[in-house]
Amino acid sequence: MTQPVPPPSDDAASLQFDRAEFTEAPSAPKCSVCQRAIKSVYFDLNTRLLCPACREDVEAAMTGGSKAKRFLTASVFGFGAAIAGALLYWGVGLTGYNIGLIAIAVGWMVGTAVFKGSESRGGWVYQVLAVGLTYFAVAASLAPDVYKELTTQPPAEVATDAPAEETEAVSPAVNVVLAGVISVAAPVLVGINSPLSGLIYGFALFEAWRRTKRTELNIAGPFKLAEAPAEGEAAPAEQERSVG
Repeated sequence: MTQPVPPPSDDAASLQFDRAEFTEAPSAPKCSVCQRAIKSVYFDLNTRLLCPACREDVEAAMTGGSKAKRFLTASVFGFGAAIAGALLYWGVGLTGYNIGLIAIAVGWMVGTAVFKGSESRGGWVYQVLAVGLTYFAVAASLAPDVYKELTTQPPAEVATDAPAEETEAVSPAVNVVLAGVISVAAPVLVGINSPLSGLIYGFALFEAWRRTKRTELNIAGPFKLAEAPAEGEAAPAEQERSVG
């Protein structure tokens, strides 16, 4: 015996299948800086939306300020990152593993710090600064090995009949100075003896250069948002669609 089918309810009878219905209106776009909804006019900054107020603030921030102060801040930030990177590179070397890829991380650290200190502007001046500090960090990380090599070498004999005081070992202060001088050229010398290490050092310098690339400020506009359709009127993208 078949069960009786209940009659359709009023809600079911009121459903329409010949028209797409949208219960929620699409959310308004937001400014990428202040996160406030854009009501009518907006600008495009490197594919990011800006409201008129934030557009003025961004332009003022990217064109004003003191160049000397920015360079000094970038130098301080970059020098601090270079010291931290050198200590990191040297500390990893103490484990017995010569992980040259750490040098690339040092380049990233220095480049990021210099770029931040430049108020995210970048440019060739900051690129040169970042590359120089990265090279300094790599050279500083090799200084302890250079000093160790100098102190473990036996003193050279001037002559077989030379007095004993003439064949004394070089003083630690002189070794420190020699290690500092030789360390300046150490990355180049290491790169000549080991092309792979030289290639890694090159990538580290390139990373520092790339991270401090000049920020291009491309602002287009103003543009106007499309007006919302009136109540009960379908938007152009919401026209009637047949399901048959």
